[in-house]
Amino acid sequence: MTRLRGLTSVVVALLSGSLSCGGGQPVLPSSASKTGDAAAAVVPTPAPNLEPPNVVLILADDLGWGDLGSYGNRTIRTPNLDRLAAEGARFTSFYVPTPICSASRAGIMTGRFPPRVGIPWNPPTRLRSGEVVIASVLKERGYATGMVGKWHLGWERDDMPTHYGFDFYYGIPAGEDETDFIYGDQPTRDSVSSDRLAERYTEEAIRFIAGRGTRPAFMYVAHRDPHLDNSPAPEFAGRSGAGAYGDVIEQLDATVGTLMAALRTLGIDQNTLVIFTSDNGPVVPPGSAGPFSGGKASCEEGGVRVPAIMRWPARIRPGRVVSEPVSSLDLFPTLVQLTGATLPAKPYDGVDVSRLLTGEVDRIGGQGIDGGREIVFFGATGPAGLRSGRFKYLRPGLWSGTGTLFDLDADPGEKRDLSQARPDLVRQLEARLRELLS
Repeated sequence: MTRLRGLTSVVVALLSGSLSCGGGQPVLPSSASKTGDAAAAVVPTPAPNLEPPNVVLILADDLGWGDLGSYGNRTIRTPNLDRLAAEGARFTSFYVPTPICSASRAGIMTGRFPPRVGIPWNPPTRLRSGEVVIASVLKERGYATGMVGKWHLGWERDDMPTHYGFDFYYGIPAGEDETDFIYGDQPTRDSVSSDRLAERYTEEAIRFIAGRGTRPAFMYVAHRDPHLDNSPAPEFAGRSGAGAYGDVIEQLDATVGTLMAALRTLGIDQNTLVIFTSDNGPVVPPGSAGPFSGGKASCEEGGVRVPAIMRWPARIRPGRVVSEPVSSLDLFPTLVQLTGATLPAKPYDGVDVSRLLTGEVDRIGGQGIDGGREIVFFGATGPAGLRSGRFKYLRPGLWSGTGTLFDLDADPGEKRDLSQARPDLVRQLEARLRELLS
């Protein structure tokens, strides 16, 4: 039971001043904790006109749409993430631009199509020179900016997050090698076993947030879990009933609970926007894409539609369910708007969805069919398809020798190809896809 109490004790120690905050060399691997079932959600009261919010972005690796309790999973228990959804907004049509780790993370960090920023697929690739990462923009706004975990946007010293606006970085720059830890832009001698990675990252994130001083914090927690292979800690092994994959997700959920407890203890959780999502869909099996076809590396819905939960008691009504299509590329311009930062003079492929997030509107629309959103998808060989309103078009070679067309409102599982019945719509969407990429 000693290891179960360890990470929670870090929070207490930080607040009591017995641990240094935000500047010391990372210590050797420390203890971990497991949180219990979430308490009943307290209904927060929205309070406008606050100071700029703290922002905590938590990114899971290869987590499926159907892997969480709040998205219908009945085998894997995720009480802390379910509570996050109950106290905030749960998105049911949240998309990533590519169904693979590196390129998806590039889109989140830049708000631009991954091929535009030099990362069309997985490494060996790196961010193109001159690209601006959201941390840099928030740092100019006065934020303390920190990251822990899997960067995956370059591997040389000058590629590290601290060269892209992050004040602090501790993690693995590429892949899942538990002996390849970087602090700032320097290698370390640290070695953290894979069954303790999520807990170590959470500990370092709490340490940074607690030591930020008077500045608002932007903390990016980029997890390795539940990427295969799965190695749950002994106290989680066999708990889920869904094998090691489910056990690791339950352990990841526990670290979210620990982080949320730290925010409450620090007295900042009411004005902290917590965003939880995944970089792409799951490996199937063991992961679940819910009602959707496909998974990781596929531009079918299961590969590009992922869970997303956002909690900010000061501005987001609890229990909100957002069905409007939203892209991870939208996070960059949305965070710029919500924090009062300045959007750089670049063309962005995401849009500001802050009014949708806070419930001022239920639909943002776009230039797609029937005034709906347009969301572009990229595969291993380039642009793969387009969602336009309720329709989704995939280019030839992905499903068959011809382009395929689906009505996602009527057929979210993409079982009925409409391309033969609506060749006019196929031509229209192919032309629009080319236009968007020009």
